[in-house]
Amino acid sequence: MGEERLTGLCLMSVHRDIDVNVSDIVKQFERQNPRKMKLPCILESDFSNKDNDLC
Repeated sequence: MGEERLTGLCLMSVHRDIDVNVSDIVKQFERQNPRKMKLPCILESDFSNKDNDLC
C-alpha cells in the first residue's frame, strides 16, 4: 500500500463527520480516467435493468 493511499485513508478516518456523495466521486473519477468501454452504473441502478444501465 502506497503512502498516498495511506494518507487518504487517514484523512477519511479523521474527518468522519464530512458527508460524502459516492455517486459524485465515481463520476469525477470517470471524467478524470476515461475508458474505452462504458461501465455499468452499479451505484445508481436498481439491478432490474442491468443491460441498459450504463454511465
